[in-house]
Amino acid sequence: MQSSRYMDERVVQYYTAAIDALCEIAHVYFFLGRFSDALRLLRASLDMTESGEVTQKDRLKLLLLYERVLIVEHLVYRGEPDLMLATSLKVKQMAEEMGEQQSIAEALNLLGQARTTAATIAIVKSGGLPFGTQGQGKYEEALTYLQQALALQEELHDSRGISESLFGIGLIYQFWQQNDLAREHFTKAIQVAEQHGYELEQAEPDRHLTMDALFRGDLDQALVHAQRALSFREAGGFKPYQPLDHLLLRDVYQAKGDMEKAQLHKQRAIALAEEMGTADLVSTMLSVNERIETSQNSSSR
Repeated sequence: MQSSRYMDERVVQYYTAAIDALCEIAHVYFFLGRFSDALRLLRASLDMTESGEVTQKDRLKLLLLYERVLIVEHLVYRGEPDLMLATSLKVKQMAEEMGEQQSIAEALNLLGQARTTAATIAIVKSGGLPFGTQGQGKYEEALTYLQQALALQEELHDSRGISESLFGIGLIYQFWQQNDLAREHFTKAIQVAEQHGYELEQAEPDRHLTMDALFRGDLDQALVHAQRALSFREAGGFKPYQPLDHLLLRDVYQAKGDMEKAQLHKQRAIALAEEMGTADLVSTMLSVNERIETSQNSSSR
């Protein structure tokens, strides 16, 4: 007869294997833009972890993925940020209680992302723009968390995390219109990701370098970055932000006077968003782009 101790260990192992598999399924849903499926699965999985045989490490793994999905879902659907922000704090607290340095670094990064996303969506929903917000107390807390994450990731030699945090810091500098610092962080994020063969981590820095080049009127450089952003996003298999990549290509081609290609990318953005049920994202971004163009035209007079 098997001992109860042996059976307990086997149960823990089965739970770990099950949670690994469930995370993989949720990850696929997430990358396909099936947010409701990913969140439903992760919530059910978190309920399952109330069992005493589930380790804190496995529960934390679920929570980290859950928070990543919540952050992107909030950006796409622009709902209430309460759950996203509360979960980010819970993840940080659990990681610190466990003393797991890698998880603490990731939790700090996600907390910075959550704060950045919540502030940005709040500004956009109020009819404003995140650019030029330095001194308004919009992103200071997020920047602190991201800088703490980066310092810890550098100690741990976590190259993927370093690239991700560099981008997050650069994004805040771009919102504050400290464009030299933003450009420096985006470029470093790409260099780290490129050095280690990370495709997806290059997409967002390239997308925001596209914006930077557009602001400077360097349309050829903007096109290079916009094409790279879409290429890396497709190679990484992350579908939710691909409509944004196509919209940015639309902006570049429109600025270059190539209305045919601009319209093609706009149609592709709409089609992709409709597939995922995120059509409102496209209309919101088109509205934001119009506000940016109006603001730039006013500034140039």
